[in-house]
Amino acid sequence: MPAEPDWNDFRIILALGRAGSVAGAAQLLKVDPSTVSRRLAAAEAAFGAVLVVREAREFSLTSEGESAFAAAEAMEAVADRARAEVRDARGTLEGIVRIACPPVAIRYLEDFPETVASRHPELGVELLSGRAPVNLSKGEADISIRAVRPTDMDLAVAHSFGLGSGVFAAKSYIEANGRPAKPEDVAGHALVRYTEPFLHMPPFAWVEQFAGAGEPGIRVDNIDMAQHRIASGSGIGVLYCVAGDADERLVRLFDEPIDVIEMNIVYHQSMRGSARLRAVLDLLIAFHIERRAAVVGRES
Repeated sequence: MPAEPDWNDFRIILALGRAGSVAGAAQLLKVDPSTVSRRLAAAEAAFGAVLVVREAREFSLTSEGESAFAAAEAMEAVADRARAEVRDARGTLEGIVRIACPPVAIRYLEDFPETVASRHPELGVELLSGRAPVNLSKGEADISIRAVRPTDMDLAVAHSFGLGSGVFAAKSYIEANGRPAKPEDVAGHALVRYTEPFLHMPPFAWVEQFAGAGEPGIRVDNIDMAQHRIASGSGIGVLYCVAGDADERLVRLFDEPIDVIEMNIVYHQSMRGSARLRAVLDLLIAFHIERRAAVVGRES
């Protein structure tokens, strides 16, 4: 009777699928390529199917291999969650909690790790920033701050808050060109505009209504560059209030934010019993409540 596939068989397919080659899988598993080849042969014997096709330099998973790879990813996610639950079952307030957040949040959360350390010396916080969303189910982070409310039933929203955007100009620009008294007065001014990927978000498309057809201007592909160009006096543009208000080179032109995005603090349900996660979540929520007016852009 042939042997049934075990976790080692799934692990080899997982490594091969991720690395795309025997050599790459060997590096992931920290073994030599010949060992990978032997384990692949054993896995295919256990599954009773060809899992990988290799032709010259080409490498691909068969349909059976794709199924095994998907199952391996699911098994790994379950194992990761189980390890986290076991590790946190002790309820000790120690270790690292990773918070994935948009770049703008990094700015106002800069002191948050110190806030946590002052209350729980054995707890550390890592702030992860990037445009691509993290997968909490795969353990890529413990907490995520994101604009899109999750639809996955395994994800829970711990707190929601508003993130406001405002219209800014450099003090030097206003001195040279005057200050618009109302939004429609922005027309005719030099504008710092965003590239196409940003224009599906209402705040970053806001200045487009005031740009003349064919009018030359500056377009930027990230918010940091927009802030740099606005602060250098290149023109009027939109920034998150919490970033623009903190920049002494800038003036917010209108008191009210032009747009408010709902942001969500999200975690995975499997971490609900984690004492360290709960401690950081509580402090993170309190941190946002305390700074709510500044973050939404309505601070007096």
